[in-house]
Amino acid sequence: MKNSRWSIVVALIALTLTGANLATAQVVVKAEDPIGTWELVSTKDWKTGTANYGIYDTSTAIQWMQFTRSHWMFIAMVRDRSKMSSGDTVKDNYAKVWNEKNEQIFGAICGTYSLNGDKLHIPAMLALSPSVIGVDRVLKIVRLDKSTMAARMEYPDTPTRTWELTFRRID
Repeated sequence: MKNSRWSIVVALIALTLTGANLATAQVVVKAEDPIGTWELVSTKDWKTGTANYGIYDTSTAIQWMQFTRSHWMFIAMVRDRSKMSSGDTVKDNYAKVWNEKNEQIFGAICGTYSLNGDKLHIPAMLALSPSVIGVDRVLKIVRLDKSTMAARMEYPDTPTRTWELTFRRID
């Protein structure tokens, strides 16, 4: 009787350990998986669960991320970005990127990328904001299928930012 009890305990421990390994398993990402155009559908702080706003507010802005075999591009714009014509070219050009509250309403960033396991390294080569050029931000893929990609963005230039981004494939 004692041996059968031990057998049950050992079996339960084995099942528990197997389940723990599955829960922490790395997402397998193949090089061709991210290729395409993705629309950002939600952003949240993965530590607190609160939604993020500003140009990344998916209810008021549209954001696309595109991957080719070697390059990436992210572009964002508020949906109600108005056409302006004040006659002052400098003022009008500024207003295409910043609103009257000095909040960014258009953004663009791009470069080459590399895939290392479940992490897409996306250093910026071109960007509207020069401070991010050369910064190797990382998208850690937490879920990826044919229509959805969820990733935690690692910001070496802003280590307190803990965003999880969810995209839907649009092509």
